[in-house]
Amino acid sequence: MPGDARESATMKPGSSGAPALAWMIVLACGLAPIGCVSALKEPRPIPEIGGGGAPPDDGSSPAGIDALLAQAGALFAERGPDAAAIEKVRLAARTYLRAAVVDGARIESLLGAARAEIWLTDHETDPAAREEAARAAVEAAQWCGRRAPGDPACDYWLGAALGVQARERPATAMSALPRIEEVFRRARDARPELDEAGPDRALALLYLRAPSWPTGPGDPDLGLRHARLALALRPDYPPNLLAIAEALAAHGDVAGSRDAYRRALALSRDRASSGDRDAPEWVEESEKALLAK
Repeated sequence: MPGDARESATMKPGSSGAPALAWMIVLACGLAPIGCVSALKEPRPIPEIGGGGAPPDDGSSPAGIDALLAQAGALFAERGPDAAAIEKVRLAARTYLRAAVVDGARIESLLGAARAEIWLTDHETDPAAREEAARAAVEAAQWCGRRAPGDPACDYWLGAALGVQARERPATAMSALPRIEEVFRRARDARPELDEAGPDRALALLYLRAPSWPTGPGDPDLGLRHARLALALRPDYPPNLLAIAEALAAHGDVAGSRDAYRRALALSRDRASSGDRDAPEWVEESEKALLAK
């Protein structure tokens, strides 16, 4: 399907705009139809998500929602590649889920759980743990959408969760692709600035990396279009520069791609020196891309 026709059919008239993190969509190009398993199933009850373990026994008394969210946020802020930091993210995910079952819980708890589980999907070394984290991320995002139907943040994180689940369980990919595109586009139309222009960035990576029509929604022209939109909204956010660099490379613009990678590298190093926990991975991605060119 031509890109312009698809855009005109699904985007709001006059809409404009520009996470995502490196983990956002890592769908492999040319996914083979190795079977089809539904990407979405009835989610488990929230207390059973994430392994169904008991809340962390941290000695605290039953806490209010705000205290639990603060505790989970502090744990997630210490994420990193070493074992101790990964364990803190596991605790963060469980604490967010603990908050989600408190009466009156807001969707922030489920959004936090989805984000933490997606991060774990990218950093757990055990394949079974990665698959369980991806499943938990999808389920947390599903519950988010049930509590707040139409909320763009629930849509956005559901798309991200389905993306990592497709990577860990390729049999779900073909079922997931149309749903991923749908929820990212809804999030983009409602809140393009979400997660540093995450919806447009995620759409760019989806169109650049997914199989092309008729197998999937892959479309390099649409990928470049959404990468430019993301960059226009948040020009100094390194993942947006990584996305435009990938899009330009897909169009044969080697010089433009290298320039974007160089700027992404410089900004990522600045952020890393300021303590940004995600920036070292952006530095690594930029350096690898520049060495390969």
